[in-house]
Amino acid sequence: MESKTNSNDQVRLVLKQRQSFDLESLPVEDAAPCDEGYTRLKTLYCAICRTDAKMWNEGHRELVFPRVPGHEIAAYDEEGRRFAVWPGKSCGICRFCKKGRSNLCSSMKIIGFHTDGGFAAYVDVPTSSVVPLGDEVQSRLAVFAEPLGCVLNAFGALMPRPGESMIIFGGGTLGLLSALVAKSMGVDPTVIEKSEEKIQRARAFIDLAEIRCEKQTLQSSFDMAINACADPVALSLAITKLEKGGRLSFFSGVHKNKGIETNLFNLAHYRELAILGAYGLTKKNMEDALPLISKYGTALELLIEEVIPIDAVESVMHNVLQGKSLKYVVEPIVSSRGILNRTASVHAGGLANKKKIDNKGKKTMEAINRTGNQAIDEVAAKIAKVDESLRPAAQHKIDNKTKPLGALGMLEDLGVKIAVAQGDLNPELNRKVMFVFAGDHGIADEGVSAFPAEVTGQMVLNFLSGGAAINVLCRHQGIDMHVVDMGVKADFDDHSSLINKKVRRGTRNFAIEPAMTRDEAVTAINNGMDVFFTEHKKSKISIIGAGEMGIANTTSAAAIICAVTGISPEDAAGRGTGIDDKGLDHKIEVLQKVLDLHKPDTKDGLDILKKVGGFEIAGIVGAVLAAASQKSIVVLDGVISTAAGLIASLINPNVEGYLISGHKSIEKAQAAALSHMGLVPVLDFSMRLGEGTGAAMTIDVADAACRIMREMASFEDAGVSNRD
Repeated sequence: MESKTNSNDQVRLVLKQRQSFDLESLPVEDAAPCDEGYTRLKTLYCAICRTDAKMWNEGHRELVFPRVPGHEIAAYDEEGRRFAVWPGKSCGICRFCKKGRSNLCSSMKIIGFHTDGGFAAYVDVPTSSVVPLGDEVQSRLAVFAEPLGCVLNAFGALMPRPGESMIIFGGGTLGLLSALVAKSMGVDPTVIEKSEEKIQRARAFIDLAEIRCEKQTLQSSFDMAINACADPVALSLAITKLEKGGRLSFFSGVHKNKGIETNLFNLAHYRELAILGAYGLTKKNMEDALPLISKYGTALELLIEEVIPIDAVESVMHNVLQGKSLKYVVEPIVSSRGILNRTASVHAGGLANKKKIDNKGKKTMEAINRTGNQAIDEVAAKIAKVDESLRPAAQHKIDNKTKPLGALGMLEDLGVKIAVAQGDLNPELNRKVMFVFAGDHGIADEGVSAFPAEVTGQMVLNFLSGGAAINVLCRHQGIDMHVVDMGVKADFDDHSSLINKKVRRGTRNFAIEPAMTRDEAVTAINNGMDVFFTEHKKSKISIIGAGEMGIANTTSAAAIICAVTGISPEDAAGRGTGIDDKGLDHKIEVLQKVLDLHKPDTKDGLDILKKVGGFEIAGIVGAVLAAASQKSIVVLDGVISTAAGLIASLINPNVEGYLISGHKSIEKAQAAALSHMGLVPVLDFSMRLGEGTGAAMTIDVADAACRIMREMASFEDAGVSNRD
């Protein structure tokens, strides 16, 4: 697409959602004024950090879309004064700020995360965060002030002494900068980099700086170690290479959900090793980095992979993410290709977006209760509305049992409901089946659960070995139990109780992108339907329980219930697996961010499921639709299966006549969902386990209610005088 920009336009690269950049142009005079305490600078250069690439690829806990990334910034003001920019805004009054550790400020706001960053022609920065550049510092080398400052922060904790040795794992930009700083302090560094390609790419820098860089070393007993890469193996090796009393800088975070050998910590115990975390930098660190840039400018030039125009950023993100490059430096100009995906102005863009929303809304209203998938819609169309004309007779029958009116409470209501659903005044529950649907959730990456994601797979193995609470309850009550793998991040051996319907190894992180594609959502619902129909063909099923297992699925359920009922995240978020107060506040923030990002269509069950659902939730939706189409009773368990029932009721509200709420969950979102469907929980045992345990208990109660309807004598049968 060709387009032109004026020199006074603010060109900015906006991350709209995962792997989705839009390049926009906004006349400076139309830009909102700076917030108080901020200064507007014109960007000279902004380097791409691997954190930027990770944010583009997978999001970040602190990120709210849309956002302009970029935090390694060199810029100038209206008077032509040049600055590096410390990418933080601290409170200045907390105990960390007062100790000079502003990088740990609990109120920290970071440019490129909390506020728009340097992938733009202009950037608003905290006035207190600018660091003046001397004439001896080249503008494009000033982008190294931030990563060098991070290294200096780590070295501040290590307190290196001249003559000591240091091993650095990772030969990327940060590892090489660490070696450069070490040499400047009289420390002897050894860089370990397993990739020959990366070593050769950095060869000119390595030779000029006279740095030892090897693929491996037999040397041990280093005084200090730094992990400058995300590989857990490298972190483990760093610990083993330390001498007694050695110090490790835990500089780079490691890949998520990977195991670390506990014997390594025994090694730290026996050798009295010091493990020192290092995160970010202070403004003082950045100021101290500038003399290093001046002194080693020639070498730093060799770490610049390329200076690129702003519209080329997305094309290099994979290289940055995979560590295949050194440092890309972005200049806020547009190449001859012009602005791609350009929004000509905020006002015009807003109008175009409004038209899209209006058209989508109209289409949804025309197709309400239809998914567009033939198999799902055919099953949904077979769900008959329960015949309410039978209710008076059923109520009369239960009222005339040998008891005071209403004396059996919920048992009476339950017996009447099942009689109406089955169209029979003598309701009977023969075959009872529990389906426990399991799936992992990408939203777990946002830290919304007290348990790690691998627990999902571990619990599935527990179900298959018969050791979980749901196994005990199903055995006790004669309920057939099947575990359905809808999307667990683990593979399982064949097992008589396991049904493999895996759609994908977990949903995507819906804090940064839709949880699943539309095709995946449709497949998951169809898989859930197939699970029911396959078992129903073997022997007619009277009642099913909808169980589930999936770490972080209470967040998915809460998002669904917010979307459908309109309740706020504060009113929806619960503690799930047992998160603390701070975790609950974070969960609320995540839910709000999710709803603001996706704006799910409140009337379109498939749209909601696609954006914020889970594969196990989708499987339950399918099972609910299939069961209701055969007039089988469905017992929802807690908040997760209740959310699935809510989605099913959007596809066809007739399902509500076949639904029973098993138990009152302590997850408060459930109440709003049940109210929306006109359901009342049967039990209140203060349960929050999931798995279908509440549903299993309720199936037993439902069976008892049916027996009361069938077997308990009436006043007339027993020859007992009634209250009249």
